[in-house]
Amino acid sequence: MDAAVEQHPMLKVSKMQIDEAQGELQEQSSYAYNPEISVEPQRRRLNGGGSSNDYYITLSQGIELGGKQKYRELSTQATVEAAKFKSDTMRQQVSFNAARALVMLHFSKRELVWRNKQAGTLLQLHRAIVRQMELGEANQLDVNLSKASLIQAINAEAQAKQGHAMNVSMYVMAVGAGGDIKDIQPDLPKLRVNWRPLSEPVEIAMRSRPDISVKVQMLAQQSAQADLARANRIPDVTVGLMAGREAGEQLISMGITIPIPVLNSHKGAYRAALSRASAYKTELEWFEQRVKLEVQEALFNHTTAMQALLEMSKVEGKSSSPDNIELAKIAFDAGELEIEEVVVHINQILESRINSAAIVKQGWLARIRLAEVLGHPEYILQGSQE
Repeated sequence: MDAAVEQHPMLKVSKMQIDEAQGELQEQSSYAYNPEISVEPQRRRLNGGGSSNDYYITLSQGIELGGKQKYRELSTQATVEAAKFKSDTMRQQVSFNAARALVMLHFSKRELVWRNKQAGTLLQLHRAIVRQMELGEANQLDVNLSKASLIQAINAEAQAKQGHAMNVSMYVMAVGAGGDIKDIQPDLPKLRVNWRPLSEPVEIAMRSRPDISVKVQMLAQQSAQADLARANRIPDVTVGLMAGREAGEQLISMGITIPIPVLNSHKGAYRAALSRASAYKTELEWFEQRVKLEVQEALFNHTTAMQALLEMSKVEGKSSSPDNIELAKIAFDAGELEIEEVVVHINQILESRINSAAIVKQGWLARIRLAEVLGHPEYILQGSQE
């Protein structure tokens, strides 16, 4: 998880987006109008004869009214905060994706090892049955049974290889690693089943999840945009000061230019901005309701998964043998088991291992999901709480 956060390209992209938003904030915090100066030289022929060199110098300045600069700044400030929370959301998502990818890779690796052993054992068994038939100690039905079991095991092994290869690719993408990663040896710590979240998990999620904060800031941004659209209905004015010379006389004048909002009063833009703000508010409320449902579902699934782990540990206890498949083969070689019995033993032993691993895997995935909906990646590895 730490490695993914350090090197994942999407987090680098999110940092660039923050920088972009800060640049936009700097731009929108500036005044909208720059002062303008115009110089107009003029040569005039006089009626009485002669000429006059005249000039006009005009300095004009636009003035924003209605608090437009303040609303622009509020809008872009909310955009900056939203970009920061989006980066936090991406950071958490990268962590959770890396954790899930590692769990999937770990268990697909284990299943691949078991499938390899199953196929190898059944291959040895099939060869032994063929030799026994050649010696008259077995019949064709035994050979057919061992062959069918071997083909089934080969197919399962091929599927396990494909699934593991896919999980390797998913792991590489989840941690943001470049190029191929060969000979990955995934390992997991022990899952602590006696962990439980703190009280008021819904409140924890509401306070901790950055994706909620993103939507809060986007609502603030849209509200500021609505205020800006209302302010844009107030026309800005331009103040001009002119100094010049005409026919030997000095001229000084001052004027104000006021647009008249007759052909376009910006009512449509204001209406659209209000609608967007209302839509974001409704979306935020609905998202908060979904978060509450996600927390309830994740809590239930986590409790169920932990109970299954506890029940499994009670049933399994301490294993009497590290390799029951090998024991079944030894029993067959000693004549203690028939071919049908040894095939059933091998398949049942393997399915028991796969089912036990599936329970542990679901426990890990339930823990990761619960940490995800609560907005706390560190919950994945936490132990018991008083």
